[in-house]
Amino acid sequence: MSQRVKLVINGRGSISAAGNDPAAAYQTWGKDTATWSVEASTGLPVYRVTNIPEHEAIERFARRRSADRATLLALHAADQAVRQAGWVGQEFAILVGCSRGPTGSWEDGYEHFRETGTARTKTSPQTTLGGIGFALADYFGTRSLTTGMSVTCSSGFHALVHAVALLRAGMAERVLVGGAEAPLTPFTLRQMEAMGIYASVPERRKHACDPLGKPASGMVIGEGAAFVALSTEGSGPTLMGIGFGREQVASATGISREGEALQASMTAALAEAGIPCANVVLHAPGTDRGDDAEQKAIHAVMGSYDNVDGIFNKHLTGHTFGASGPLGLDFALSVLENDRGYPHHSLLVNATGFGGNAVSVVVKGE
Repeated sequence: MSQRVKLVINGRGSISAAGNDPAAAYQTWGKDTATWSVEASTGLPVYRVTNIPEHEAIERFARRRSADRATLLALHAADQAVRQAGWVGQEFAILVGCSRGPTGSWEDGYEHFRETGTARTKTSPQTTLGGIGFALADYFGTRSLTTGMSVTCSSGFHALVHAVALLRAGMAERVLVGGAEAPLTPFTLRQMEAMGIYASVPERRKHACDPLGKPASGMVIGEGAAFVALSTEGSGPTLMGIGFGREQVASATGISREGEALQASMTAALAEAGIPCANVVLHAPGTDRGDDAEQKAIHAVMGSYDNVDGIFNKHLTGHTFGASGPLGLDFALSVLENDRGYPHHSLLVNATGFGGNAVSVVVKGE
């Protein structure tokens, strides 16, 4: 039985192809603007952050640190969350979910090794998954627990599971938690293409990723980051319930036809929240199996998918791997902030990942 403490989102921040902050991303969703582009070396569609905002302190820190792009995106989203929460100069734990780690630095470091037979001095610290969180801790000047974790595409939500555990156990008073990913490298793109689940370039005005589309568009990778400043004090939206599940399936992605892991995670999150919630921010990656499994899981848990108000954002952000859950949560918070028509003023947010794992979160607007 979980210890019932109020979990408050004191601040949040995000950056993705949809926008450089939560308000900009929500505005893009309202306009339904196509946000994808073509990656030149592969010819595949991607969702890239095209205009990273100017920020003198972050830019100076990133140059000194030789920060990877995933770290740079994390810095921008985390800075928004920390400032909105009023945590500047305070101590807080940091948990970062990232499926691939500092992908660009890793591939660049290996290419240098392949060509010269030597490694640069800082190759190891610059390519470790933990480096993203450590960079955030150094930037904010915190000395508290800092951890990075990789649990495929639900990494950011697994970080949230651990943040909730820390707060409920009294092991932290404040936690900056979220996900960051910058996987738009030719090697990563070719990996997804090799699985036979990647989308082709559509007509220019259409979305490259079309969640729940028939026929399925396929997955399109994006880059981005989102963080929330989570504590047990203050005011703001509240995290009402969280659940997780895993399944064992002999498929390339580890996802069952019935979405068994999602059934478990949604059931647990809704039970903990103690409120009926028929409105879902879908994981919906745009793949035939992924989209269908989630719809079947919702049908099993909520009685009928036809009665569910399912919304999504991957047509604007792409699949950002470890950042996809936090970006979904950020999207849910924007929806609740701008639309009070949802029952109980709440939304359930799903994230699933390779290996058959899933995490679901119920959030209630302020």
